[in-house]
Amino acid sequence: MSISIKNFKTQVEIKDPQTNGRLTIFPLFDARNFEKKSLFDEEPCECQQLHYLLLEEALDHNSFEIGEVSTSGEVNTVLITNMVGTPVLLLDGEEIFGAKQNRIVNATILVATGKKTMVPVSCVERGRWRYSTDKFSKSDVFGYSTLRRQKAKQVSVSLCTDQSFNADQEAIWEEIDRNHDRMGTHSSTGALHETYRRHEVELEKMVAAFEPLPEQLGLAVYINGRFVCLDLFDQSCTLKKLWPRLLKSYAAEALNTRARPANNLRFEPEDVVEAIAKSEHLTYPSIGLGQDLRLIGQGIIGAGLIIDEQIVHLSVFGEEYSARQDNIGRPYRRRRNLS
Repeated sequence: MSISIKNFKTQVEIKDPQTNGRLTIFPLFDARNFEKKSLFDEEPCECQQLHYLLLEEALDHNSFEIGEVSTSGEVNTVLITNMVGTPVLLLDGEEIFGAKQNRIVNATILVATGKKTMVPVSCVERGRWRYSTDKFSKSDVFGYSTLRRQKAKQVSVSLCTDQSFNADQEAIWEEIDRNHDRMGTHSSTGALHETYRRHEVELEKMVAAFEPLPEQLGLAVYINGRFVCLDLFDQSCTLKKLWPRLLKSYAAEALNTRARPANNLRFEPEDVVEAIAKSEHLTYPSIGLGQDLRLIGQGIIGAGLIIDEQIVHLSVFGEEYSARQDNIGRPYRRRRNLS
């Protein structure tokens, strides 16, 4: 059984931090720490675990592919064909590489098997609209935290207004342009990927100090003592597989923040957990299996995927972390709260 959003505060345990320079991470665990069993067991049980492939694993199979929706394509939608016999987990902010332009996924989606699914995405390469490959391939890049936070906020607005998973494409392009300026990088096509490539040595050096712990399900990330984001999964093996790419995205955010490190934490991890537990929990039908989850709380905004109120993936961002505001207001229409 994964952590329940309804019992988040009592089920999440925070361990001692790991630090390297400006970047600090607090490991997160399931406080209950009991043996888990498969969600697809024939006999129902309280200890359940989803069985899925990650996107990077699924793309190794010929029976799974991601392509443009048509020959002409659509900037904010791609087509996934999943015939591998297993659901595939796409993570919010995960990059797919190639086709007519690189994209990032707009929400965490568990793509059902045996069907084709239209998936909402955002372009992270504004200067290219031509095929580099027929299909998309795996990437070693996740969006950095500021970009993910802005997109999560934008998608939350879309869900509340017209029940769509749309982001503000122009705002995303503008943020990536600012990121190139901050990082001192340039791409002829405005590709997000290029900032990671140009700073590969620095990023690898920063993340080398961090390792996932046994049974670790997530982590709360701080830069210069300020809460940036939290990622939590239903399984420790999921985090372990994603670790190199996730850590690189946190390190990329840290390279954007060159101020002198703070002596004391602002918004302690226990306060973040408390804010998540007390936040407004909004649910919407997901593009794939389960329900899309949106959080609005004191100093935080979050998004994720739940199945039977159990967290598959949760990402939470410090609402006021960056001085660079995206000018997106709070959603004003609500669907339904989790009871």
